[in-house]
Amino acid sequence: MTNQSPFLDIKSFEMEEPAAGTEAPGAQVPSTSPFLSLYSTEGGEGLTNPEAGEYMVVLNELYDEEFDRSIYELLSEAVELGNNRLTYETSDSRTHGYAAEQMLAQHFTPLMRASEGMINFLTTNLANREATSLTEGEIEDLVDRYQPPEGLSPEFENFFGVLKKVVGKVAGAAASLAKKGIGAVAQLGLGPILKRLWPLVKEMLNRVLRTAIERLPAELQPIARNLAERLSFLKEIDEESAQEAGYPAGDSTEIQQEFNVRVANLLFAPGEVEQDLEIAQMQSEAQSSGTDSLEVLDQARARFVDSLGRLKEGEDPTPLVENFIPALLPLLKIGFKIAGGRKQVVGLLARPVANIIRRFVGPHAPALSRAIVSTGLNMIGLETTPQNETLLASEAVAATVEETVRRVSALPEYVLEDQELLEGYILRSFEQAAAANLPPVLSEETYRQRPDLLEAQTMRGAWISRGLGRWRRYKKFNRVAHVRVTPYKAEAIETFGGAPLADFLEEQLGLQPGEDLEANVHLYEILPGGLLTEITSLEQDTPGLGSRAGYELLHPLTPEAAGLLLGEPGLGREVNPSYLASPFTSEVGQRFYYLEAPGKRPLTTPQPGGGPALRQRTRLRLALNFASSQITMRLFLSEVRAQKLAARLRQPAHVGALAASLQPILERRLRCILTGRCGGLKIIHEAVAPKQSAAALSRLPSQVPQILLRRLQGWALTGLAGFFKQNAQQFIQATEDAADGATLVIQIANPPGFAALGQALKGKTPALASFNMSGATPNVAIRVIPGYARA
Repeated sequence: MTNQSPFLDIKSFEMEEPAAGTEAPGAQVPSTSPFLSLYSTEGGEGLTNPEAGEYMVVLNELYDEEFDRSIYELLSEAVELGNNRLTYETSDSRTHGYAAEQMLAQHFTPLMRASEGMINFLTTNLANREATSLTEGEIEDLVDRYQPPEGLSPEFENFFGVLKKVVGKVAGAAASLAKKGIGAVAQLGLGPILKRLWPLVKEMLNRVLRTAIERLPAELQPIARNLAERLSFLKEIDEESAQEAGYPAGDSTEIQQEFNVRVANLLFAPGEVEQDLEIAQMQSEAQSSGTDSLEVLDQARARFVDSLGRLKEGEDPTPLVENFIPALLPLLKIGFKIAGGRKQVVGLLARPVANIIRRFVGPHAPALSRAIVSTGLNMIGLETTPQNETLLASEAVAATVEETVRRVSALPEYVLEDQELLEGYILRSFEQAAAANLPPVLSEETYRQRPDLLEAQTMRGAWISRGLGRWRRYKKFNRVAHVRVTPYKAEAIETFGGAPLADFLEEQLGLQPGEDLEANVHLYEILPGGLLTEITSLEQDTPGLGSRAGYELLHPLTPEAAGLLLGEPGLGREVNPSYLASPFTSEVGQRFYYLEAPGKRPLTTPQPGGGPALRQRTRLRLALNFASSQITMRLFLSEVRAQKLAARLRQPAHVGALAASLQPILERRLRCILTGRCGGLKIIHEAVAPKQSAAALSRLPSQVPQILLRRLQGWALTGLAGFFKQNAQQFIQATEDAADGATLVIQIANPPGFAALGQALKGKTPALASFNMSGATPNVAIRVIPGYARA
């Protein structure tokens, strides 16, 4: 490879040395399910089987963002339990896995029993009921009647409350299909369906436990990819999204996705035999599933670090790199279209990378260690001891190699297929990885000529790997910045869900409007298998952290956020927008920040049967239900915002002014939702796959979301003005409830132009010519619910 990198000719260490011493998703959804064969195409477009549309509608109706949250928190509890009671030091991953499985299974037994009891209760009470005569309200009332045994932990109670809603949705979907004569439920009733629901719920809970043990489930094939085999117009979209997708550090959202597909397959089974086959297939795959990829990586990384520290003068590190890289490949979406396959990939990566890192290891390691120490380890609570210094250089090099491989694996196929291009990109990838993982080791003149080799100009530091013992789950930047966050900055910086940081500061941290915040900024980066709850749990020495509940205090460090907050956009990381929607899934390499605000304590609310929980901030959820020709907006107002609105209603204030005060919230969040930047959108439509709603809208001409934004905003504000005029007392009473905040549920029935939009989503673009949402004003019904109202 041509010597074009300054890292290949490092002299700064020699100059600094005294003269005497110169010298780093789960089982697949089955693509062969007989029920997915309902999706067939004719002429390359459209659906030929009406049940196909119903199947997709059921999948979309089952999906619930709150279920993702409850699964994530349950998974985090299991991970923390394993971290506290087990050791990763065993060299036998099977022994460790078995011990962890036994311990977690015992801990989760009460939740398993409560879940089974609820489903048995429903089966008994609904087995003899005529499914076609059951109403949604009757099913909800029956589900609510079941109370779990006393003694469930607060965490289990929270999850169980969401699970009850999910099971109610399943029963409601089954009854709806029975009325349409679809699936076995139309002939057999609800009993057989509910009887077979328990194995699916049990497997979902077991999947949570396996994920906690294995930490990185095998990649779960997206639903859209299964459908693309039958729906040609989805295939290209899915291929594009797959290319843009990152590498999940620990993804809990796919657990719900897999569960929903299993349930839908069960509901659409034509008979009991097919239902039993679906259960048998699930159980078979569960027994054969499982991966120790993360355990392999943990052990390979530890061996690599130890071996680097023992290198002698003149010893070649290439064999060490060759042994380390294979442990990374199963975790990455690297293509093997290079002639020679995996072995050739390892060879092409190992040789040039080893040639560069030889300048940082062996006899040169102490110099690199001192360069890292000089950046200020004490700022992150890490003592400068001989033992720590010994590891610093090797761990920094390992992190650099790990990130280099990750960057190379993300290269387009045309680069991987051309050896000359690939060698050039390997060098470039190493330079980018070195900028992120190594302290300044080159001369100032080099950095003046190549500013891209430094992530930050003023905040020069190093990212230090952290975790339990030697097993790393995240990195922390060893510089802590002191910043002043003005209201203007807070309004411009976005956090999860596209919400302004100002909402967090006012609604969750208790800042007064117009108040500046003096804060220390701690920076973190997620590693393979890591969860945000692990960062906040293990950061015991960082004021305000130290528990997994603190994960809601972390915010995504995008280049925009890093630029506005720190004046160093290079410290931020660009990620796929799907990883900015919520903290429940993170991309490997994604960065976050925590604001340590001396004198400020997060606002909390008591949990039933448990400790305090962080108050929720304002959010908006939008559902476009083409099956019922209805649009639903769920505007949750935080406790702070809801109380301010109630105070104005008591005065009383002008209702038009009150509605208008919500306009900036609606516009900002609707714009973010409709452009796909922040999640919160659910489209129930026969041609839209779950979690692909934003992508479906992006296929339409750009003016369509803009028109939809204006109409939604107008209908909602008009409806809110009428609601505040006629039902002010209802809103005031909701804010007097002990629940955290209040939810305004805005339902728009039969909106004009909605049918044309539905046709456009099927790929029938001529329908856009008649797309007009400015017809008669639709009926807008609004109700208020204390607390956060789930769908």
